Amino acid sequence: MSIINKPILKNEKSPTQQSDIIIESNGKIHISFLWDDLKDVPGLINGIQDETPLTSLPAISWISPSVANDLDFLNEFRSCQLCPKHCGFNRMERVHPTCGDYQLRIGTFGISFGDEPEVKGSRGSGAIMLSGCPLKCPSCHNPEKVADGVIISVYDFIKICEELLQKGAHNIQILSPTVHFPTLRVALKILKDSAFPIPILLKSSGYETIDQIKQLAGLIDIYLPDFKFGSCSKWSKKAGVKNYFEKAEVAILEMIRQVGPIQFDANGVIMRGVLVRHVESPLPPEEREQIRSFLNNLPPGVLVSSLNNFVLLE
Repeated sequence: MSIINKPILKNEKSPTQQSDIIIESNGKIHISFLWDDLKDVPGLINGIQDETPLTSLPAISWISPSVANDLDFLNEFRSCQLCPKHCGFNRMERVHPTCGDYQLRIGTFGISFGDEPEVKGSRGSGAIMLSGCPLKCPSCHNPEKVADGVIISVYDFIKICEELLQKGAHNIQILSPTVHFPTLRVALKILKDSAFPIPILLKSSGYETIDQIKQLAGLIDIYLPDFKFGSCSKWSKKAGVKNYFEKAEVAILEMIRQVGPIQFDANGVIMRGVLVRHVESPLPPEEREQIRSFLNNLPPGVLVSSLNNFVLLE
């Protein structure tokens, strides 16, 4: 059976479309739950929703059989080492309480205008939020989407990327990728081999193993790590990890080494590079200074975005 052409388990529904609240300069407000709500927003193209269910899409024919039938990557789920916890959980046989099983799952997708101007541009970022995460951050804005999702195949994932491209996205932004890295590498290699014309952006918590990030070399154009905590942080412990700062620091430096200094297109939208985002939480002075020192000493050519919209949701 090919995991490329169809989900391993039958899926009875399609992923939900991304919702966004968009406020234009003239004060007009758009609340989007489906694409029809966004079709008149300036800058968006082809805003008509394709109603074809993902599960009924025809079998893809242009994928090399050697790629489509190679399921060796599934072995990485048998003793999971995908995040720095290195828990060894067998996700092929059981469902991990936070990371899920081996299936590729998606919570929502669509055009997002909620990022920095350098990411969203005038037409938005094509956001694909995957389900499952090794962290349990008390400030997570989408816990229900991270916790649950719709099973899709690699082929479905590629079709979503193509749909977002057709709708005018400046880039494809993959959120919550950590627990899906082996499957994502398969999908991203197919996209790169097909000369997919817009950048691939990986937005993660920053809590990654350097080995997994190294395996993404050549597949990711833009990294957007959401740098969160300092050493011995109470928020890090609430998220379920004790070594967040140490692991994120190494992972981010590898991201920078891979893609180099930041590059923009003629409209000021990122085409390649690293944007480190930090949402300031209520931290003690020592921890805040540690984070500030790390951000200030990043190599030249890295864009840093500091935000103050931390919200405690628990």
